[in-house]
Amino acid sequence: MREAPDPIRPTLAFLGPAGTFSHQAAFDCFGTSVEYVSKQTIEAVFQSLSPDVPLGIVPQENSTYGSVVETYNLLRDPTIGQNNFIRSYTVLAIRHCLVVRQGVKLENIDHVLSHEQALGQCRSFLARLLPQASLVPTDSTASAAEEISNGTTAFDPYRCAAICSSIVTTVFEGLEVLRQNIQDGEANSTRFFIVSHGSNTTLPLSQVFPVRREALLRINTSSETHGTSEYERSKFAKFIKALDLDILRIDRRPALHALTFWDVYFLEVGDIDGNTPWSEKLSQALQRAKYPGVEVALLGKW
Repeated sequence: MREAPDPIRPTLAFLGPAGTFSHQAAFDCFGTSVEYVSKQTIEAVFQSLSPDVPLGIVPQENSTYGSVVETYNLLRDPTIGQNNFIRSYTVLAIRHCLVVRQGVKLENIDHVLSHEQALGQCRSFLARLLPQASLVPTDSTASAAEEISNGTTAFDPYRCAAICSSIVTTVFEGLEVLRQNIQDGEANSTRFFIVSHGSNTTLPLSQVFPVRREALLRINTSSETHGTSEYERSKFAKFIKALDLDILRIDRRPALHALTFWDVYFLEVGDIDGNTPWSEKLSQALQRAKYPGVEVALLGKW
């Protein structure tokens, strides 16, 4: 019988199952101060945010393979910045392993299963040692190991391998690590956003985070003016200039409306050396940058 959640400890959703890098990143931040609940997809993590599940963690970018597209696609949702907010971030060093059923050798492997990010982060290893193997995307790294362990993969589990953390061998039965540290480069790290339902939800962190004075903005240029996409990008450039904040990164995804090649921008801004309180400085910048046809949503600040 499953135990009821601890009413004192808040619940945190992560991309599961147990043993994913998201799980590890969350535990490094929160330890035993929260109840953990796994979700099958990043979308499910966002959708679960509520008074009952006030916290979540989602992968945002990998230093080798780049931005996590699914996360940025979901950040286009209007509920982000209204009901749910980004509150901070954490960085986890990623050490990938090739995990197989016990007794399986490298020459037995025909299929490699993992999240698309992990497959991309191990391209050199795969091209060198498993060039003929098919690459099979899964919802998460740990779910790849789980499928091989319980035999639910569409392939013979003794012809498969998973790219994941070594911790899965303690979570799922019958698995062993065949190769360690197979990621491309030693500096492979993933950045995770810590998200919450409501902007004032307490974060019961088990570690002290540095004061960063940063924020994430979502910028939509209005399609109602019927201008060209090039004209809309020029409005975005004027908006950036008027903000007068440090620009830490810019990402873009296709806008949700139907116009062709229309973009929504994600702008990470900061005030690295400022002395004015960050909330006040950010509010002043957003007031200063009001521009006709530019819609701005504050997705989070930290």
